[in-house]
Amino acid sequence: GSVNFDWRARFSLFMLRSVRSVSQPLKHFGRWVEKAINLCASNGGILRTLYTLSMDPQGLVDPSEDSESYLTFNGHMEPRISLLQAPSSQRLCLSCPDSKVVADVCAMASKVAYENPKFIEFVVNQNWKMHLLGTYNCWNEFQKKNSTQAFIFADRETDAGAIVLAFRGTEAFNAYDWCTDLDFSWYELPQLGRVHLGFLEALGLGDRNRMQSFQSDETKLLAYDHISAELVTILRNHRNAKLYITGHSLGGALATLFTAMLFYNREENRVFYNTEDDVARRLAALYTFGQPRVGDKSFASFMDTSLNKPTMRYFRVVYNNDMVARVPFDNSLFGFKHFGNCCYFTYNYTLQILPDEPFPNFLSPVYMVLSRLYALFELVQSFFMSYRYGGEFSETRLSTVARIAGLLVPGIAGHSLVNYINCVRLG
Repeated sequence: GSVNFDWRARFSLFMLRSVRSVSQPLKHFGRWVEKAINLCASNGGILRTLYTLSMDPQGLVDPSEDSESYLTFNGHMEPRISLLQAPSSQRLCLSCPDSKVVADVCAMASKVAYENPKFIEFVVNQNWKMHLLGTYNCWNEFQKKNSTQAFIFADRETDAGAIVLAFRGTEAFNAYDWCTDLDFSWYELPQLGRVHLGFLEALGLGDRNRMQSFQSDETKLLAYDHISAELVTILRNHRNAKLYITGHSLGGALATLFTAMLFYNREENRVFYNTEDDVARRLAALYTFGQPRVGDKSFASFMDTSLNKPTMRYFRVVYNNDMVARVPFDNSLFGFKHFGNCCYFTYNYTLQILPDEPFPNFLSPVYMVLSRLYALFELVQSFFMSYRYGGEFSETRLSTVARIAGLLVPGIAGHSLVNYINCVRLG
């Protein structure tokens, strides 16, 4: 394989350095914001928190960041945790891969993946009445720290009918996550094509500084090696189970590349990896929500053949003007491409099956105008959601703030998980 070091890579490197320069201030600001939100949520709101703080500071509840009651910014913006239908392993394992039941479980798993392990355990075991099999915090070679996170659960503890793997997506205040999304560097794999280098590094499958001599580091928990090995064991213990892989944003890209490597290593008969054929042949569906592009035309062709023939197993969900689903760019300069059909939802959550999302490269002048009009309509629409569809669709103040900010950067507001869960439940 080869790594690109042309002007695109240099331009990407410039962008990454610019974003990285604000990583520490953004991290500290985000931590302060999340701490304040959780403090208010645990003490009855802003006014009651201020009252307790002034009158009885000792009585203030200060939740730990690793407790089951502590939520990320995403978790507070989209607080729903219950599934669309009452939990039933029978319904999940017998449902068609393209059913609303399966889509909802995958969307909710993609949302819950942003939270801490104790919260994930509480939701999966107590609320969904399913069975958590493991949470993972793996080494990311691009970020040089453990930041590739995922979890696996089964619809029941014994003889499961469904196993779900969900990857965490882009955290709101993590500059390195945004760097990964904005990276245009690629690495070319024989018989597979050009693949996004940042996503390869996040799965522990490469290092841009030594791709030709790269070898797995056994002292680090590498996402692809470890999770694929876990799945081999899990699927052998649950011989009737189907596998579903999912993720939102960056998590959707990692889910796609993880799936690609399962099929790639099977096709190439690579004994270095963990007998992926045991996993690949059990895959029922790959669901992604607001996923960035992962590879080039050759990669797209390989994945289309692997996943969508003879039956459709890839469901790429895109909401209206989501910016993240439109990067890296699909043009002659950058060469990234989506594959398969796009499950595209309009601003009012109407489903359209399209070859690609409208305005695939968001820098179009028409997109810039329309996206702001849509953002304004979505803001107004959000105030009436609970009246039209019920209290479950009432939006939080944080979501409203995000939609207001979306008037300036519409594609970011469109990326919210609020939209994607609404897509699945209303579309």
